[in-house]
Amino acid sequence: MVLPQLAYSQEVPNLQTGTGALEELSFSGSVRPAVFDAAPYIEVGSSFDQLTNNYANWSSQYLNLSLPLHENGLVNIQAQNVQRFSMVDQELDVTYAYPLKYGVINIEGGYSANPNFLPQTSVGLGWNGRLPQNFGYIIAANQKQYSQSYSNASTNLYNLGLEKYWGQFRFAYVGMISSINRDQGSFASKVQAQWIGETNNRLGVTYAQGMEPTVVALNNLSSIQFQYIQLDGLYWISKTIGITSAVWHGKEGSYYQRNGGQLGLRVSF
Repeated sequence: MVLPQLAYSQEVPNLQTGTGALEELSFSGSVRPAVFDAAPYIEVGSSFDQLTNNYANWSSQYLNLSLPLHENGLVNIQAQNVQRFSMVDQELDVTYAYPLKYGVINIEGGYSANPNFLPQTSVGLGWNGRLPQNFGYIIAANQKQYSQSYSNASTNLYNLGLEKYWGQFRFAYVGMISSINRDQGSFASKVQAQWIGETNNRLGVTYAQGMEPTVVALNNLSSIQFQYIQLDGLYWISKTIGITSAVWHGKEGSYYQRNGGQLGLRVSF
């Protein structure tokens, strides 16, 4: 069972960051997913995007802290410093997940003190339900509020998905309906395939396309047609030190294309 990424690719250019601590929530026949009993970890990393059409390149640095609390749930905290459009934003995101008999409920909140292009606030609520035969389903909602430079615009995103575990593999489809200021909704979809090794090494691919609200330039929040593909992985060098990485290609309507990557160091304790 995998937590839906409530902060999607346009706000967090790497699909693996954000709520990454909850990336694998398979019950595997147990009362709660193993991630709630795993060792805590801290991860630091950075990402880089090269943009076409004479747009300035993007970059970011992040710190991610995962604190499993066993039967009391799990807390994930991420702070990031993001450079885009020759401006800099900082953002803090906190996610809390709690395991129940038939699934996992999670709530998320985010805040940016100087929101030039990131949302000023964001709130989200999600549910990962378990089904027979190693199937699961995903239901989630998220709202982002932007600053006065965007006329205090808000976006709403609703996710509904289905996933299947097959041995060491996971396959998922998520449909996403989004809107700006609750106007006519736009639709996008995302498919994922992931390999999860016995030692918790991972390799995954994600493809997404459709219409979604996006800050394509300063003071320009629009619903645009996008396409996005990403390869990502986690490799444990030792029992306590791991490397996360990703590469991606995105097309943001007729504005620009993005080619980028991410590299992080994860240390459990």
